[in-house]
Amino acid sequence: MEYVAEALAALPDDLVEEAHRHFDGQDPAHDWQHNLRVMVMCERIGREEGADMEVLRLSALLHDIGRAEERRTGECHAEISARVAAVWLKERGMSDDFISRVQSTILAHRFRKERPPATLEEKILFDADKLDSIGAIGVGRAFAFSGVLGQPIQSDNPDQHTPAKEFTWKLQRIKERLYTKTAQEIASDRHLFMSQFFERWEQEVLGIC
Repeated sequence: MEYVAEALAALPDDLVEEAHRHFDGQDPAHDWQHNLRVMVMCERIGREEGADMEVLRLSALLHDIGRAEERRTGECHAEISARVAAVWLKERGMSDDFISRVQSTILAHRFRKERPPATLEEKILFDADKLDSIGAIGVGRAFAFSGVLGQPIQSDNPDQHTPAKEFTWKLQRIKERLYTKTAQEIASDRHLFMSQFFERWEQEVLGIC
């Protein structure tokens, strides 16, 4: 975890601790480990692409801190995260312009047609977050989240959501939605592994192998 150690070392300890506390009780697909993986990927992609690492590191650290409140209220977690981030960063003496850049980066990390990522930092956080949805980690998260929602891992009901349907409807399309060259290169191998997994899954379900 060399990348995340360096990222965390560059951030205020008290801010890291406060962010970590907001992940207590999170589901395994969106927990603190997910946050750390996104930070690792932002560190890697950001260095390759020449990003403003201070903006990117803080955005990655804080991008999901609103998820617990989203569960309680139904409000978009990105909007909650951006709002809370502004308060925390203001308390630590950061400028309004800098805070606005962090907020904008956080707000752009979700799949939303009306607000696609525009700056380099926004594109990198978006890509890093989506890369954690594919590959071996993506497969694990799909099954874990199905369990959290009480969904079956297999169903003959065409209206019943399953991890395989998540792959068909969403995960297999992620590779084509990424913005940065570095993320696209990483996604190629992850996409191949994930595709092969679900091909094998289908064969085993059908009793072919």
